Amino acid sequence: MDQTKLRAQVERLAASAEFARADRMVQFLRYVVEKTLDGDTAALRERQIGVAVFERPSDWDPKLDNVVRSEARRLRSKLEAYAASDDPDETVRITMPTGGYGVQFEELSVPTAPTERPADSLTQDTTEVVEVPASTLNLPPDHRKPAFAKRPWVLLVSVVSLLAVLVAVLHYRSGARARDDQYEVAPFSSEVGLQFSPAISPDSKAIAFVWNGGTNQYDIYLKQMGSPDSQRLTHDIWPSIHPAWSPDGKQIAFLRQAGDEAQLMVLDLSTHRERLIRRMQDSRPDMWGISNGLASCQTLSWSKQGDQIYLTDPSDAGHGLVSISTQTGDQKAVSKPTGADQDCYARPSPDGRTFAFVRFLSHASGYVYTVEITGDHLRRLTQEVRELRGVDWTPDGKHLIFASKENGAYQLRMISANGGESSLLPSATESAADPSVSPDGAFVAFVESHDNWNLWQVRLDGDRIGVPERLIASTGQNHSPSFSPDGHTITFVSDRSGSPEIWAVDSRGQHLRQLTHFGGPWLGTIRWSPDGKFIVFDARPKGHSAIYRLSIGGGDPILVEDQPFELRRPSWSRDGRYIYFDSSRRAAPEIWKRDLQTNEDHVVAPAGFYIGIESLDGKQLFYQDLEQRYVWVSDTDGSSPKRLTEVHPTPDLAWTPVNHGICFASSISAGKTDVFVFDLDTRKLRKLGQINQDMAPGTPSFVVSPDGKTLLYAAVDNRQSEIKLRRGALLH
Repeated sequence: MDQTKLRAQVERLAASAEFARADRMVQFLRYVVEKTLDGDTAALRERQIGVAVFERPSDWDPKLDNVVRSEARRLRSKLEAYAASDDPDETVRITMPTGGYGVQFEELSVPTAPTERPADSLTQDTTEVVEVPASTLNLPPDHRKPAFAKRPWVLLVSVVSLLAVLVAVLHYRSGARARDDQYEVAPFSSEVGLQFSPAISPDSKAIAFVWNGGTNQYDIYLKQMGSPDSQRLTHDIWPSIHPAWSPDGKQIAFLRQAGDEAQLMVLDLSTHRERLIRRMQDSRPDMWGISNGLASCQTLSWSKQGDQIYLTDPSDAGHGLVSISTQTGDQKAVSKPTGADQDCYARPSPDGRTFAFVRFLSHASGYVYTVEITGDHLRRLTQEVRELRGVDWTPDGKHLIFASKENGAYQLRMISANGGESSLLPSATESAADPSVSPDGAFVAFVESHDNWNLWQVRLDGDRIGVPERLIASTGQNHSPSFSPDGHTITFVSDRSGSPEIWAVDSRGQHLRQLTHFGGPWLGTIRWSPDGKFIVFDARPKGHSAIYRLSIGGGDPILVEDQPFELRRPSWSRDGRYIYFDSSRRAAPEIWKRDLQTNEDHVVAPAGFYIGIESLDGKQLFYQDLEQRYVWVSDTDGSSPKRLTEVHPTPDLAWTPVNHGICFASSISAGKTDVFVFDLDTRKLRKLGQINQDMAPGTPSFVVSPDGKTLLYAAVDNRQSEIKLRRGALLH
């Protein structure tokens, strides 16, 4: 291999759209290339790379920080995206096989340009000439002369034809390159805090979006293309989210979360007056959205005539798409999913005849669908269940662009409106979600976000809590911790391998090992059997959540139950005979109890309740209600239910049974969470202290060790998002 040619290819990669704004990734690439060329295998180990490239200290522990593995996944994705662009200047293909950090090189054959030849040889480019003696043919001597010798115009036609072919080929190749890889990504709104839900104006000259200003105050802002300044459009104490432009560009619709209700509002951009269209029930707390509940899975869209607004019905009645009259507020169903399935991201086609949307089967996991505005001809476009976040049409209505989670990060993909295979739409960013395509087809606005959750521990000392210490960390999300009965092992969920999987460590956070290899979407709610030999959990390899059991000693997960509806959040009874779980077999979640000896099950808590956990003495059952999120207590058969008005965890699921009561979290403001214990015997509520962190939302990530001395929880260590623009030519 010519090393000069190889290093030139590395620099070509560094200047490409995939790597142009990723300086550390380029440094990573150069390092592994040079060490591979030197044959220095010792330098290609995880620890050495972490110290040399990512500036980790010499005592850095890769088991607690998977930055090298995470960045290696990103590097592989960028190399694959560059290879898919078919750059005609690529002379050496560089790949990093999984299982290590060394790279491989493949020299590509480059077509050579034709050498210049005499004019009389041009006619031989496409025709094989065989010399045959004239006597054999019995022809007059002049018949043996080339055609252009007798007719010069033949030569001219041949030359012109050849030039036309060459021009066409070059034009095709340059056009294909423009469609495939000529794009640029630039920041649009990169302020402190969270920015999301970009909505592009009908004239493609402005974008409305949501911004929290680095606080808990979420409002709608407006920014003109090319302007550094943003204009604040809403000024209310309640969050204003999900902006959508009217077809004439004179109004913006949005949702306002006012306590327990959602208000559909329309803002007149000339008078700045707001008009209430309809009051609705707020989104359910288990909506199949993303971790940022405000971004959720909702999207507002207007009809082409401007007389209807489309969104997801947030009530318990459906979770399908609905249309709401902008004049009367009357509501009409557009799609009707079954069970607990939910239709989100409503996007009408440019001609207004068809909807694109995502049908979620479970947490952030589903398929892209289309349906005619009449409700007819429902069609599923994507075939593999994925974590999806947003969808939009290209201006010609022939393709859809959607965000799918691949290798631990959201990526933009494009698919024909008729279905088929989707293709990657490179964005040269860490993640790309919530796509919004400009009406003129010149750019795609999307959200690049980073959500880092890690596991923390704090000592419990009587009526006080100690100082929190980070126990388990990576660059992604770690959540759903669970202690073994002896307290020596902790299992948890982490996406450090590229997809959510179950991992185990000892109580000190060491000796990390991976237990599952689903390679699919969300999983969680890990609970240990009383004998410490098994865990149960829910996972979604086929879409809907199913319950699995796994031996801690090794082996593959065993399917306990799988149905065409949700089976979630399992837990063991204290005697090991039963498993509790919540099920959506009758739409709203109910808590069921299964006898592992007879395989019989029955309802122990009615519709509207979820996550059942027995008390430590096995005499009572705790669970949470879906509407107001209080914790309830009953006998283990579900009889004598009582609401514990003192126990109102925020976020929901941030609670766990302890001796004689419940320990739970209560968020009081951004970055501040109180920790309480409620004693069932004395009916007294005690505050143990305050943690200056936000708990991870939507996960059962709040547990106490069996000896009652350690509280383990998942906290949001870093959350940020910004809006970027991808400009390219392939959308026309």
